[in-house]
Amino acid sequence: MEREFAAIHEANSWDLLYRQISNESRNNDFTAVEALRVENKHLNRYRDVYPYDHSRVPLSDVEKTDYINASLVVAKVGQVDRSYILTQGPLQGTVGHFWSMVWQQKSRAVIMLNRVIEKGTLKCHQYWPGGQGEEVQCEAAGLRVTNIGTVPGDHYSVSTLRMTNLTTEETREVLHFHYTTWPDFGVPTCPDTFLEFLEAVRQSDSLSPSVGPAIVHCSAGIGRSGTFVLVDTCLLEATVSGTEAVNVKARLLEMRTQRMGLIQTSDQLKFSYLSIMVGARQLGLVSCVPEYTSPVAEASDSESEEEVPPPLPPPRTESLKKKVVTVGDVSVLLTDAEPYSSAEPHNSLPAKLLNGHGDEEPGSSSREPGSSSSGSNSGGSSAASSSADQSPNKIILTEHKLEERKREMELKRRKKKEETSITENKIAEMKREIARAEERDRRWEYYSQKILPFCVGLVILFAGYYMRSS
Repeated sequence: MEREFAAIHEANSWDLLYRQISNESRNNDFTAVEALRVENKHLNRYRDVYPYDHSRVPLSDVEKTDYINASLVVAKVGQVDRSYILTQGPLQGTVGHFWSMVWQQKSRAVIMLNRVIEKGTLKCHQYWPGGQGEEVQCEAAGLRVTNIGTVPGDHYSVSTLRMTNLTTEETREVLHFHYTTWPDFGVPTCPDTFLEFLEAVRQSDSLSPSVGPAIVHCSAGIGRSGTFVLVDTCLLEATVSGTEAVNVKARLLEMRTQRMGLIQTSDQLKFSYLSIMVGARQLGLVSCVPEYTSPVAEASDSESEEEVPPPLPPPRTESLKKKVVTVGDVSVLLTDAEPYSSAEPHNSLPAKLLNGHGDEEPGSSSREPGSSSSGSNSGGSSAASSSADQSPNKIILTEHKLEERKREMELKRRKKKEETSITENKIAEMKREIARAEERDRRWEYYSQKILPFCVGLVILFAGYYMRSS
């Protein structure tokens, strides 16, 4: 594993490796007949992401269909099988299907890697009760989901949900792990936060073979979800069989035979490799990991990505404020390189500046015989530059630049706060709209099932009475 990573990292051939994996994974003849049926197409969030027939998860307790856009991915690691169900973010019309699958598969955890709205785009329906005491009713599936507690965090939150079967009154608890800072088509800013999230999932025993497969989803269920299962599987294999047994490329190609398109960008692939290496180091399986440089511009449309920290200040010599002033007829280059030091030789500046005699005649300044004004000036410039180059304080920001940086960060903070507020308002408005739509549906159902038959009965009764009387 170390040699594989080192070779790719040294050659910076992540794009090439990603293209190779994409090309090799296309050479298959897997069918997707069920996913492409006319009656099932509207159940897919994206028209080009769907499960293969041989690995799809059929539903058993849903009326009219057994289809859901979900794939069972099984990784064989030595004597252990690690199973996951990778699925798309639920649509409004598939929330009941989703929870029916969770119940049917006896899953212990739902692992959510996206936010509901990212950059103003709806990526997933709010399918779970967000606050403590809230609940989601899935009458068609015969289930009720209640939030009995949420533990928030900087990068992820963990909610405990109670599922109740409305027919049998049986209850189960399911953990909802929600990673909130992973940009779509992008990668987290640091492997450490992702590995902390993965460790929390592992510590809950949600990936244990004694429970049903964990439900893993993002928006499409292939990019961020693929990264999660690849890193977890490879770290498990490194622990069980040693790092020499881990072949990340082969593992990903195998997983792609069970769900199409896992890992969508070369950056996600690179992040997966790095997370495996950092995780192996944390487990004491490897000793060193090359430094990670996150992409300069992530291909992301996520509201949740953290602000990119400002770049390091440039070397001091690049940020010097230089100014040429004329004293008498001598030009002097002034810089803010360093404070005056008594240890510096005085002959690097014109004597009239040292002695304070600005009204001396030209040529009467204290210079060595044979030296010229231009020579003295160039000497002063080179001395100042040399002093700046050798300064141990080259990367310290000037007070002016520090104030500018503070203003920039404050503007960014305000902008992000405004964007967050706008997003929250959009979410609230969408929730109100959904609630109004559900209320209209309930009223229509009530009228169609209660009032309409009553009215029809009345009409028939009056018609019969009228015909008898006539």
